[in-house]
Amino acid sequence: MRCAGLRKGHSTLGQGLSALQSEQGRLLQLLSESQGHMAHLVTSVSDVLDALQRDRGLGRPRVKADLQRAPARGARPWGCASGSRPRDCLDVLLSGQQEDGVYSVFPTHYPAGFQVYCDMRTDGGGWTVFQRREDGSVNFFRGWEAYRDGFGKLTGEHWLGLKRIHALTTQAAYELHVDLEDFDNGTAYARYGSFGVGLFSVDPEEDGYPLTVADYSGTAGDSLLKHSGMRFTTKDRDSDHSENNCAAFYRGAWWYRNCHTSNLNGQYLRGAHASYADGVEWSSWTGWQYSLKFSEMKIRPVREDH
Repeated sequence: MRCAGLRKGHSTLGQGLSALQSEQGRLLQLLSESQGHMAHLVTSVSDVLDALQRDRGLGRPRVKADLQRAPARGARPWGCASGSRPRDCLDVLLSGQQEDGVYSVFPTHYPAGFQVYCDMRTDGGGWTVFQRREDGSVNFFRGWEAYRDGFGKLTGEHWLGLKRIHALTTQAAYELHVDLEDFDNGTAYARYGSFGVGLFSVDPEEDGYPLTVADYSGTAGDSLLKHSGMRFTTKDRDSDHSENNCAAFYRGAWWYRNCHTSNLNGQYLRGAHASYADGVEWSSWTGWQYSLKFSEMKIRPVREDH
């Protein structure tokens, strides 16, 4: 009986050893395949780098043109050369105009120029306004072309247009100021020390005018940093990370992620509302079921001494 038990034990041990050897062989085969894949990847990358090195002298006309077109976005001196045209509302202010109102500006890479509303009062003035909600008189639930080109009335509710915001924010380093007001006359603001649209895009429209924003301060709380890096989504052009189209679902247009912490282009619902997050929302201040009375988004070049 004892010998039979030993033979059985040896047999079981032998089977286990055989299984381990088989598993070891399988793992070695996988390792070999992985090494082969890695070698292929390294070779592919080397080939790409070699091709880029060979083509470097030829250049890619489009990329080269865009690199020449896009200036360094450092802080710029406050003021423009004597006799030159204003690039934004700060230049308008420094030319001697101190009243709020509509002025013509000529960004560096938009020589035809366009009109904007200038805020000459907030924190020293010189702010170029690109969004305002105040009475619900303008429909903001619009498609891609409207948000690209702009709509509304500059002295009232309006959206300046993504292509114009891009032209402004690629000519220097800009900061963003957001003014908010509720229906009880409460006010708050959010300031972002860095702001831009399509800053790193060769073709900003094709790329969806991605948002770059950083460095929050203020009293309203931050409801925008989550959206940094996102492309702009409208009801007819979905670029968010949600299974649904956030613009269609929340009745607005924004740099939605999945979906939002702010929705300043949402429906003008006049205060508390039963629906969820589809009004003029800044969630860190009034939550997702309160539509604000007033919002205004405006930009200004960062000062050299900041």
